Parts: sequence; C-alpha cells; structure tokens
Amino acid sequence: IEQCDRFTTVLVVRKSPEVPDPLVEVLTDAGLNVLGPVDTARAALVIAAQAAPDLALVAPELSGRRDGAELARCLQDTWGVPAVILPGA
Repeated sequence: IEQCDRFTTVLVVRKSPEVPDPLVEVLTDAGLNVLGPVDTARAALVIAAQAAPDLALVAPELSGRRDGAELARCLQDTWGVPAVILPGA
C-alpha cells in the first residue's frame, strides 16, 4: 500500500469474490482503480487482456483449475503484469 503511487489499476483475484474485502476498500480509498475481485484464473486473464492492470493481488487458492502461483506466472509471462501472492487470503 505504501507504494500505491506506482500503480493505477490493480486486479484482485481471490476465491470468494462475493464476500466484502477490506483490501478492495483500502485500495479504492488510496485512489486506485480496482478490477475484481474475481475468483478464477480464467476470469483474471480475460480482465488482464482487456484492461491491462499494473499489478495483480492473488490469493494462493482460487476456484477453478489453476492456483494463485500458476496465475501469477501466467500474468507475468503473458501480459507483463507483476503479481503478489497474498498470504492467508
């Protein structure tokens, strides 16, 4: 959060997107454009292709076939989007 000025658009990917997330509120309050949250790697990749986020915040466990680490690698390799795996998310 201290380095928010480096980013304008952040993609949030976690297993339960329907549950309110204080992280999304903090990011929005910091003036960032928040994409998501979404719960699958597939949805995250579609958003990354369309919206070009500056950063992805990814939970280790996701719905669907891929886990957070695989999604993080794919976001970086395919779209150049750095990803942070959120501990305990």
